Amino acid sequence: MASFARRAPSLAAAAIAALLALLCALLLGGQVRAAEIVAVGSLLVLLTPTVVSLARSWPLLICGIALVDLLIPNDGRYTLGAGLPFQLEPYRIVAGLLLLGWLVALLVDPRVRVRRTGFEGPLALIVIATLGSELLNVGRLGAVSSFVVKSLWLFFSFVLLLYLVVSVLRTRRAIEQVITVLVAAGCVEAVGALIQRRTGVNIFNYWQHLLPFLRFDGSVELALMREGQIRALASAGQPIELSNVLALLTPLAVHLALSRRQRRWWGAAALLAIGSFASGSRTGVITLIVVLCVFLWLRPRQTLRCWPAVIPAVLLLHLFVPGAIGGVLEGFFPKQGLIAQQTEVETGPGGVKRYNTRLSRVGPELNALAAKDALAFGIGYGTRVVGRTGSPGAQESANLASIRVDESSSGIADAASAQDNAQILDDQWLDTIVETGIVGLCAWLWLLVAVVWRLRRRAKMEALTPEGWLPVAIAAAIAGFGVSMALYDAFSFIQGTLLMYLLIGCAAALLWLPPASGGSGGASGRAAQTDA
Repeated sequence: MASFARRAPSLAAAAIAALLALLCALLLGGQVRAAEIVAVGSLLVLLTPTVVSLARSWPLLICGIALVDLLIPNDGRYTLGAGLPFQLEPYRIVAGLLLLGWLVALLVDPRVRVRRTGFEGPLALIVIATLGSELLNVGRLGAVSSFVVKSLWLFFSFVLLLYLVVSVLRTRRAIEQVITVLVAAGCVEAVGALIQRRTGVNIFNYWQHLLPFLRFDGSVELALMREGQIRALASAGQPIELSNVLALLTPLAVHLALSRRQRRWWGAAALLAIGSFASGSRTGVITLIVVLCVFLWLRPRQTLRCWPAVIPAVLLLHLFVPGAIGGVLEGFFPKQGLIAQQTEVETGPGGVKRYNTRLSRVGPELNALAAKDALAFGIGYGTRVVGRTGSPGAQESANLASIRVDESSSGIADAASAQDNAQILDDQWLDTIVETGIVGLCAWLWLLVAVVWRLRRRAKMEALTPEGWLPVAIAAAIAGFGVSMALYDAFSFIQGTLLMYLLIGCAAALLWLPPASGGSGGASGRAAQTDA
């Protein structure tokens, strides 16, 4: 055995030399095609051990789907499906392969086991509300059955992905690895947003040159303006989503800066916050305010010590995103007043009222729900079909609407496709109660509040350790997402929704671990897991 080990390097060198000799002979003989086949085949053989080792590292695979989610647009710009009866976005392919591999591993690998999230109560209620809304509205499903099936498939895929994350992230190092990748990818997205804001060029529209198997369709990309400034889209599906995603990643960067004591992560946090302003959206600003409130709640003294950083932050914002502060202030303080703007009701031809603003839709939607006796379970999950960027007309309508109505995508509904049967609500909480009723609304509130509350307990346990900033950061991000759901139809956009599930998975995985401060150890960890 020892002699074989000593001969292994020489055998490898001889094999590589023989391969190079074969390639040279083929090229000299004019057999270029054969040389390409041999080169590609040899490369696959050489890379196989690396691919296999990566496939055995579940945290790295989770990092992979995080990269795809944040760096490759999943709004229909890129698809894989030429010649197929269907189209697939890259995130669907990666998530599908990852889930399939995990399910197979559960059957054949005793080391891979399913682990509880600790949030089975609210998750079960969400599933009951979703399926109950379908069973109680069977008559409504016929015309939109294909949309309902897609929505259900996506929902249950996310739930499985949540359990996958909890099951395979079993160490703090693995969780930190995923958080680091999320922040790094978010910084790339933020740079792309700043470039698009200043030049109008979206660097995420050039993936087809590096990944030629993807088909690019630039017609689905929203091109919005406000106050004469480009509203960056980058790799997100809408400027609101971009603003919110970068704001959600900011507390994670702050955690890395505080726990690792490295200045580069402070730069990452600043870049993410500034990139959030590049979209010209108020939603990201509100999310950042929520993040700050959670930090003040859980770490008041340490947070207040950072107030001198506000001045250079404002200067950097004005330098990199000129006009952003004025645009956001204009959005928060319009001439007619914010409440008046968001409750405005237009009267169209024939006296037909058009509810194009967020608050104006609440009353009519709830009244219609009560009239159908559907307050408990709603009208059916996925039965509301609305358009986003399905046609050039929708895109043009969005451009016009964005100038008048904040970052609202309501104007797109005016030019929605013939398949649409509802108006965009720009309020995920309202959308949730309409589709899954009060049961669904309470279930999602229970889940998000439970996650934040248990992370609060963990943050208190680890208050005297650098690791204690991780539960604070995740709690701030999830709280920010919950508040932002009232400002846009969050679940209609994949990037932010997938990020939310990944963060909940990281939170659940963290709660399985003993507190970093030691002491009560695993018992405290289990107490945090079963609380609520």
